[in-house]
Amino acid sequence: MNQKKRKMLSGTALFCVSAMLLAGCSTGQERMEKKAAYRTIGINAMEAEDYEGAMEAFNSALEQASEIGENEIDICYYKAAAQFASGDFEGAIETYSALLESDGKNSDAYFLRGCVYLKHGDDTKAREDYAAAVKYAETDEIYLPIYYSLSGAGYEAEGKAYLDEALEKRVGRNAKNHTVKGRIYLIRGEYQEAVKRLKEAVEKGDVDANLYLAQAYEALGDAGQSEACIAAYVEEYPQSSVAFNQLGRKEMEAGNYQEAAAYFQEGLEQQEVTNEQQLRSNLIAAYEYSGDFEGAWELMEAYASDYPGDEAAMREILFLRKNRSKETEQE
Repeated sequence: MNQKKRKMLSGTALFCVSAMLLAGCSTGQERMEKKAAYRTIGINAMEAEDYEGAMEAFNSALEQASEIGENEIDICYYKAAAQFASGDFEGAIETYSALLESDGKNSDAYFLRGCVYLKHGDDTKAREDYAAAVKYAETDEIYLPIYYSLSGAGYEAEGKAYLDEALEKRVGRNAKNHTVKGRIYLIRGEYQEAVKRLKEAVEKGDVDANLYLAQAYEALGDAGQSEACIAAYVEEYPQSSVAFNQLGRKEMEAGNYQEAAAYFQEGLEQQEVTNEQQLRSNLIAAYEYSGDFEGAWELMEAYASDYPGDEAAMREILFLRKNRSKETEQE
């Protein structure tokens, strides 16, 4: 094994001498069970913001591997995320680099490594990785996270250049590419053009485009069309976070605030949450209308911290503080 290959394998702990020895001492089933258990421990540690513990668990999971596969790659992504969250940017870069040595056309790994480089202050390498991410991406969706990453880091002009590039490209047959163009027009505030592109995406089979089409109609003041788009999405994905939000809203309208809160909470617990801010805001309202000002206050404190630009939430804090004080006086 040459030195370059050895570094890549040890960096991800996929194939190292200790792993091979362990593989010889354990059955395949035992290794699979241990790998799954360590992966779960690592994910739970990340949720608890114990990133050191998470990295240790992910390394232990990788040590059970005797070959590289989708599970090992998945664990490497988790490990890199833990490294990034802990501030170990160099470690995260090494892990993503190892993934790229294994697959030199991995668009996701290029993008994520670019994000780490950007956070680490190396915008030159970040742009190189973003360019590679675009080159190897299967759809034009990659342009959007690149834009948000650059603009969020203060490179607004560079981010907009990626949006311009995406608009200039031919959409081809992929419906997602129509959605991307529609979303870009949404970002630009060109809502009529956004509607046109997103309707094309829906007609070509991208159900997800309904969510963005609903936003465009809402911006144009067409509440009826907006609701129709959301209903179309919910019909296709009845167990989605959007669907649970809709169910919660209906219970709110009926005055069933505890039932509404349960739906909003269930929406937040879905594996993929596409409307977290909306769900959290509605959950606070459900607590408030039910008279649980203490619970609403606790949720609002966290919400305000995560969404400081929500002026309505800032006003709501004053209202909740007042009602919470009244509750305390009455006790």
